Amino acid sequence: MKTLFAHADRPLVFGHRGYASRAPENTMAAFKLCAERGIFGIELDVHRCATGEIVVIHDHTVDRVAGVSGHVEEMSLGALRELEVGSHAGSAFTGERIPLLQEVLETFGDSIHYDIELKMEGTQNTGLAESTWELIQQYHLEHVSLVSSFNPFAIRQFNRVSKKAVPTAVIYSEAEEVPAPLRHGWGRHIARCSVLKPDYQLVTEKSVRKFNLRLGYPLLAWTVDDYAEGKRLIELGVSGLVSNDPGLFSDLIGQR
Repeated sequence: MKTLFAHADRPLVFGHRGYASRAPENTMAAFKLCAERGIFGIELDVHRCATGEIVVIHDHTVDRVAGVSGHVEEMSLGALRELEVGSHAGSAFTGERIPLLQEVLETFGDSIHYDIELKMEGTQNTGLAESTWELIQQYHLEHVSLVSSFNPFAIRQFNRVSKKAVPTAVIYSEAEEVPAPLRHGWGRHIARCSVLKPDYQLVTEKSVRKFNLRLGYPLLAWTVDDYAEGKRLIELGVSGLVSNDPGLFSDLIGQR
C-alpha cells in the first residue's frame, strides 16, 4: 500500500486550517495549538495578494473572518495585515492577523508537516505556485510538505516549477460548486499529481482498491470530525485524515 510520506508511519492526521475547532482558522494561534499538542501536520490555505506576498487565508474574500469586504488577490499585504481575524472565534483570540506563509514556515520549520492548499481561480498562472515553491525551498521543507488544490491547473503549474520534488494532491468532492469534470478525482489527469484528497464521504473499500492499491495514489480524506468515521477510514487504508479536531484520533494513530 503506497503511503504519503515514506518516513512517517500511517495514518497521518492534519489539523484543518490548524486546530480550527479550538482556535480561529488559519491563524498562528490555530497552528501553534497543533504544534503544542503533537499533531502530525497542519493544513493551510494560501493566496498571492496584490503586492505579491503569499498569505494564509481560506476564502478569496476577507468578509467572513474579518467582517469587512475585500478580495484577497486585490488587496495589498499592508491592507490585509491591518485586519483583525481572531475575534470572530472568541474574544480570547482578538488581535490575530492574517499570517504570511513565510511566517508559518519560519516559526515551525520541520517540526511539523504541511499540507499547503493553493487557492487559485481559473487557469491563468498568477505566480502562486512559483512563490510557494520558492518558500518551501528557502526553508528546506521539501521532505515535510504536501501541496494540494481543488484547481488541477494550480497543481500542474506547481509540479512544473518544482519538478515534482514534493507530493502534490488534487482535492475533490461531488459538491455542486465543484465543476463536474473535476469531480471523482478526474482532475488528476490535468494535474499529474501523486496523491488524491477526496471528501471523506467518497472513500469506500472500492475506491481504496482502485486509487491506492491499483493506481498507486495515497488517499488523504477530508474533513473528518467524527471518531467512528475516522476509524472506518483508517481501517479501509487511507494514508491520512484532515480534521478540525485532530486530537480526536490520537488513540488511533502513532503520532510523532
